[in-house]
Amino acid sequence: MIIVMYLQYRRKNSNTSNSISFWPNIKRKHWPRLLLISVIGATLAPWLGILGLELTHGARASLWLALGPAVSTGFGLLLGTERMGFYGYIGVILAGIGTVILAWDGLRPGQGYWLGDLILIVALILTVIELHLIKPLAREYGSIPIVAMRTAIGCSLYLIVATPSLIEVSWLSLSTWTWIAIIAGGAIGVGVGQWVKVRALKKIGPTQVVLYGNLVPIAALVIAWLSIGKNPSELELISAVFIISGAILIQVIDSKTGPRQVKPQEEFLFNPKQE
Repeated sequence: MIIVMYLQYRRKNSNTSNSISFWPNIKRKHWPRLLLISVIGATLAPWLGILGLELTHGARASLWLALGPAVSTGFGLLLGTERMGFYGYIGVILAGIGTVILAWDGLRPGQGYWLGDLILIVALILTVIELHLIKPLAREYGSIPIVAMRTAIGCSLYLIVATPSLIEVSWLSLSTWTWIAIIAGGAIGVGVGQWVKVRALKKIGPTQVVLYGNLVPIAALVIAWLSIGKNPSELELISAVFIISGAILIQVIDSKTGPRQVKPQEEFLFNPKQE
């Protein structure tokens, strides 16, 4: 994972005249923010996401992921980094209705998803908080270096937490395809995926980055139906319509009525700020 990011860093750095350190010298005042981002983004959020997924199923977890734009917009309003127009408020209301429907579905007898839903909501909130907190550091030190440090710190802590479970696994009995899934999933999902997510902030804001996750619920529902015959409940389908419609209103329609960013969008993320 770190190797992939380093190769990407070398390729980008070879096209610029700036001398950029892959492990930048973080200022003392920025270390608390970096450590907080590492813990919530690369330790707690992944761990809670896996735990919540275990208690629910993939398609349902993707529906909670689609709630990201509404949550991100709420944090943006609280932090004063984003504005929201009439359609944005309508989108938040629709997403809220979808959330209530999905939560109610999890409480129904025979479902028993309430605990997994709660854990997934917490993981989503942590992910959105990370997006907003990491942006200043990515602007200061570059997206690849800061994501590499965040990943290294967070994954080290995650390894400590996961050690008891790792000891119990019979690694030699795992199949070849299982190993491929582990390696590819870790490198792409955690390494490349996180770099792409932060790199996208070069052109768009945190909420827009989360918006593209709305493609995941549709794909997850279809794949679950085709591969394992997992049919979504009626309430899950209804909640999906409300949540995804709300996300589209927030970041597609509402964004056309006026600027969402309070501050001018930064010109770059990869290149560090020159002092």
